[in-house]
Amino acid sequence: MRKLNCELGSIAITVNAKFTPNLGKIVRVIDSYGMMPWHGLEGLVQVWRVEVVCSESVLHYLYPKRHHLEVTFSGPVPDCYLRPIVPPSGQLSFDFDEDVLMTIEESAL
Repeated sequence: MRKLNCELGSIAITVNAKFTPNLGKIVRVIDSYGMMPWHGLEGLVQVWRVEVVCSESVLHYLYPKRHHLEVTFSGPVPDCYLRPIVPPSGQLSFDFDEDVLMTIEESAL
């Protein structure tokens, strides 16, 4: 199985999209739709429910069977269309030696 780019809670940027206005959007992964087919991609892919982080930003989705273009703050995005901005959980922790910690605290004064 392929390693996922994102996880629940990730902040990510959209790097691929059917509609150009959806490219470069900063989004937060808020839920998982699980493995499902996605137009233009082979087989089943992980699809996340995301929401735009910026209140002035929106996502565009075309539903051809309903002849409807939806403009919304949240929606589905395949994992392969996203790149995390913040490392996955557990990646931002540091272990410091006690002497190094003292030096850092003293230099901050």
